[in-house]
Amino acid sequence: MGEKTLEVLLRNAIELEERGYAFYKECLNLTDDENGKAMFDHLANEEIEHAKWITKYLDRPELDKGSCINAPDMKEVEEKVFSKEVAGRSADDTADALEALNIGIKAEENSITLYKSLMEQACTDEGTGLFQKLVSEEEKHKAILEKEIEFITETGEFQDFKQVSM
Repeated sequence: MGEKTLEVLLRNAIELEERGYAFYKECLNLTDDENGKAMFDHLANEEIEHAKWITKYLDRPELDKGSCINAPDMKEVEEKVFSKEVAGRSADDTADALEALNIGIKAEENSITLYKSLMEQACTDEGTGLFQKLVSEEEKHKAILEKEIEFITETGEFQDFKQVSM
């Protein structure tokens, strides 16, 4: 834990969401299964939406961007969230996709931890609400990934992915 300005933390959070987008887009190459591609594409698009929410919050003129809050060390968080471990892998599609799903779960768990920490340190109801919304979204992503692993383990293929609106 260290003291950081709110602006620095929010910009880091935007970068993490953008890395999430890139990670899930890379995962599209790990499977030929259309349902798997639909799921990864959906998650990627949601990560970009999260970055937009944070950017909108950061761009508010009344926001005290210089305020300091205690938060996890962002370097540690960045190393854990959406690692590049799956980049360039293309052996057995199912095995690679399963590995990507497991990495995604770990990344979502780390995002949840980060956003809960920021939520606890937020100075305004709006800030608390933003981080609570992000926690909820990352928990949904984690649940999607966990269900997908269960289905693939049982059937050897991706389930029919129906996009759920935010």
